[in-house]
Amino acid sequence: MGSDSPLYGEPLPSARTGALYNAFSYPTKIDAESVALFIASHTRPGDTVLDPFGGSGATGIAVMLCDRPTEGMRRRAAALGMEPVWGPRSAVLYELSVIGSLLGQVMTNPPPRERFLQAASQVLRRVHRKLGWCYETVSPSGEAGEIRHVIWSEVLRCPSCGEDMLFFDLAVRRNPAKILPAGSCSSCNAAVVVAEAERRLETTVDPVTGERVLGRVRVPVWVYGSAASGNWSRRATEEDVAALARISDLSPEAWVPSSSVEWGDLYRSGYHQGISRVHHFYTRRNLLVMSELWAEVDRHPKFLGDALRLWVLSYNSSHSTLMTRVVAKSGQPDLVLTGAQSGVLYVSSLPVEKNILKGLQRKSAVFADAFSLTEGSRSAVQVLNASSTSMQLEDCSVDYVFTDPPFGGFIPYSEINFLNEAWLGRLTDTQDEAIVSPAQGKGIADYQLLLKTVFREVARVTTERAPMTVIFHSSQPAVWEAIGEAFSSNGLVVLRTSVLDKLQPSFKQVVSDGGTRGDAIFLLEHSGASRRAGAVSAGEPDPRQVSGPVAVSGDPKRLYSLYVGDCLKRGHRVVLSAPEFYAQLPAREP
Repeated sequence: MGSDSPLYGEPLPSARTGALYNAFSYPTKIDAESVALFIASHTRPGDTVLDPFGGSGATGIAVMLCDRPTEGMRRRAAALGMEPVWGPRSAVLYELSVIGSLLGQVMTNPPPRERFLQAASQVLRRVHRKLGWCYETVSPSGEAGEIRHVIWSEVLRCPSCGEDMLFFDLAVRRNPAKILPAGSCSSCNAAVVVAEAERRLETTVDPVTGERVLGRVRVPVWVYGSAASGNWSRRATEEDVAALARISDLSPEAWVPSSSVEWGDLYRSGYHQGISRVHHFYTRRNLLVMSELWAEVDRHPKFLGDALRLWVLSYNSSHSTLMTRVVAKSGQPDLVLTGAQSGVLYVSSLPVEKNILKGLQRKSAVFADAFSLTEGSRSAVQVLNASSTSMQLEDCSVDYVFTDPPFGGFIPYSEINFLNEAWLGRLTDTQDEAIVSPAQGKGIADYQLLLKTVFREVARVTTERAPMTVIFHSSQPAVWEAIGEAFSSNGLVVLRTSVLDKLQPSFKQVVSDGGTRGDAIFLLEHSGASRRAGAVSAGEPDPRQVSGPVAVSGDPKRLYSLYVGDCLKRGHRVVLSAPEFYAQLPAREP
């Protein structure tokens, strides 16, 4: 147990599957079963674990699992040659975001599986009784059925003849599915580049505020449904449009969040045109359904109510809004349905309207399975919705730290989370949010100061021999310098490094220039000299420059994490960005 743990010997797989992972989507989320192996390796039953950046609550869930290890955890521990002592620990999680705190609280204090399923089923029955008709439709053969999802399309204006055309008709092809960058106008046959085409706008009356709102025109184009004979799809009909017209005459009877959107770094003047309030992210049909779901959840006592709110919100921003989308995948005959892109607030030209009630029905089983994995654990987890720059913990009271700090400006958590937090009626206080954000007026120096303050608290509350595991990711040297300074200035030294191998990389890791794959893992300990002196060191980073990548082999996008890990371990500055690092790799290949 400790610095010789086999967890740091080779890249550790972190799966993105299973009920605990799939219950609620959260940016940069780590598999709780992987976290539990670190905790079991570095602690014994009765020890106290701290996570100053609680995020999705994975550390707390992992502490629960240490008392109720899954078969997968036992197999992985055996494969690594580990012999952990399973049993209850305690944990304290600090999390700044409102939704992250609710997520951690519910998942570490779950309701009984059956009581949750009964309550969720009751909520769905009540809402379906009132609004289920909104999703009624007919199949191509005229059979009564139910909508599964609807593809909507923006309306474009031809730059040559001025006629309207649907983005769907201009750019989408089926059998095989393709979304083209250009097409021909059906009226004048002129070539039209999709990105350059003017979007048609219209002024409508906001159903909640009564204001007149100018926004992009979107119309339903393709309906996917189900009937007794099976699933089907067809072009949207006049009857579909007429049904939507009837729905558009309705306003929500129950409360919906209607506050102005607090746009930040993710605002785009194009596809966010007309979206100025929270409820503008929804079609009228799904806004009505969401408002009734929320009202029904409020009927339940807090213990069940919080779990039900989390369940509804698990489907909210990713699947209930205009950010839901379709993509064209190679070899597929039809467009593939997917949720919102993680880490952004993108609204495509082909937004998708899902049947929320059908989606939540499926999701209730996932939550129930997740709850059953931690229900009955003797571990105790405290989740605090507060800043970890000043922790209400005694000196030397924590035995181990596992944490995953924010990665500079990689994910603007408070902006991503506002759609869910608006339904909770309270947004994240961003004053102590550790981020590089032009919208918040925070640069790298502000980010570094916040990290240093948090790790000063970490150094204070941990015992002299407490190990600390930190997961981190960035492609920018300045961000690595910030985390390195947060360590060194507080008397924390790097003992070992490795890579957390996320088996399914995030959207940003895939598409960004110079992106990396696999987060760096650092095992830290207190510097003996700084502890004996009773104060932390304020030394500067070693001025020696690293002239090139360390001699490692493998996937280049994983090698960068190994490179920065080696730099921080040796006390060197990280001088190469990810693109610069990759550029040097060919010359070093044998």
